[in-house]
Amino acid sequence: MLTFRKLPKKGSIITAVLLLLIDQFSKFLVLEKINIGEAVNIAPCFNFILTFNNGVTFGWLKAYSNLQFILLVVGVCVMSVIVAFWWLRAENSTQRYATAIILAGAIGNLVDRLRFRGVVDFIDFYIFDYHWYTFNVADAAIVIGVVLLLLDSFFKKSRHTGLF
Repeated sequence: MLTFRKLPKKGSIITAVLLLLIDQFSKFLVLEKINIGEAVNIAPCFNFILTFNNGVTFGWLKAYSNLQFILLVVGVCVMSVIVAFWWLRAENSTQRYATAIILAGAIGNLVDRLRFRGVVDFIDFYIFDYHWYTFNVADAAIVIGVVLLLLDSFFKKSRHTGLF
């Protein structure tokens, strides 16, 4: 029986492509169904609200000018190439999947930047009047990938085969 463990390169590519498709499809649906700033309650403490982030994490480094936009896109591309090399040289399946997941998120957000000059964000968690930063599937993928890399580094053994 074929499993992801036996095919870490192919399995991680499949995972990355699926995440990228889910990210882009979810953004497509939100853009079609929700107006900018409109909050759609999904569950208690959870909304979908369409926003555009023309900066990076938490809206930092907003790209207002063409030069800032170009520098931001180039920076994302350079970081993506670095992560791609990490993926190619991964020591175990955890690193392979984690870097593939990070790449999927980075590519998903890069597609948005090139199409809309900002990233489509829509996931809004809140408690009472405190709202966490609005994010998307690609952002979640990047965070999950980074957490996996951190866990891998903390639990590294001399003959480590990865977390999965």
